[in-house]
Amino acid sequence: MLILGISTSAGQFALVLGENSRVIYDSCHSEPAGGELDDLLLKGLSACGKDIGEITHVIVDTGPGGTSRVRTGVAFANSLAYGLHIPVCPVSSMELSGMDACSRYDMPVVSSVKSIRGNAYVGFYGGQPEDGVKITYGRIEDTVPPMVADLDAFVAVGAHRATIAQLPALKTKTVVDSGMQFGNARILIEKSDLFTGRGLLFPEFALPVTEQTI
Repeated sequence: MLILGISTSAGQFALVLGENSRVIYDSCHSEPAGGELDDLLLKGLSACGKDIGEITHVIVDTGPGGTSRVRTGVAFANSLAYGLHIPVCPVSSMELSGMDACSRYDMPVVSSVKSIRGNAYVGFYGGQPEDGVKITYGRIEDTVPPMVADLDAFVAVGAHRATIAQLPALKTKTVVDSGMQFGNARILIEKSDLFTGRGLLFPEFALPVTEQTI
């Protein structure tokens, strides 16, 4: 089956196509990178010799990330799934970054995304895919210490890596700076067997991650 993955939370949209957990097209490796989702989709299908009607699932990164970009990407995914009568499968950007960093460092992962008025979205991925990611909202100094209270070491991903490493409440812990801002869109395909089971068919649909939906 042909699976479409859409990443909305990084600096630009990314689109991946895959079969049997193998990526067959990655817009990040095309020239020029970026672009609108409809153009990326048509370009990807053409590059693979595939037809839009062959897509069986749409897996979409629902954020958190840039608000307008995430909402645009999720709306595109919902509309495409509705038009094709196929499931849309929501995946948090923090689940992607957690899986990505955990595979590299083999330890729990704390991800962060900036929000307004000094707040942030903070996600915890413990390393077990079936447990998913736990997301909270608030100030870094208030949300991260209780999240990692039982850990000796963890990996930091996202906008607040240096801030987290310098928190006085964490001075006895090892905080590994992953150097990563976001997860890799290819995981949408490579781990698609974990995501397709959460597919939603209209009238259900994917929702962007916001302070109200976490």
